[in-house]
Amino acid sequence: MAATTELDPAARPATAILKLRGHFDFREAPALRRSVFEAVEVARDKNLVIDLEAVESLDTAGMAVLVEALMATKESDTTVFLLHPSGSVRSVFRMAGLEEALTQCCDCWDDIAAAIG
Repeated sequence: MAATTELDPAARPATAILKLRGHFDFREAPALRRSVFEAVEVARDKNLVIDLEAVESLDTAGMAVLVEALMATKESDTTVFLLHPSGSVRSVFRMAGLEEALTQCCDCWDDIAAAIG
């Protein structure tokens, strides 16, 4: 499946959702980066949920884009959550030594609600 992104800026109150689908590797990384940072801009002062449920694969280039978004929003009013990361996506983070990024991973909306408080 080709990599696709879909932004829903008002999916839930105070939340924007970016849904990713397909395979994300070094070829799709530039387009992924544009989509992710467009979503970060739209989600300013909100929570941004990047839904990974339909991601079939993510290589280190795709992971780097997600980490870049997490780092870019670290000192802002926008919080990025990674929703439904597969075991293989979590493994890519672990292999890269980015355990801290896993703290933003949530398995369901209840986890996000609890994190938001």
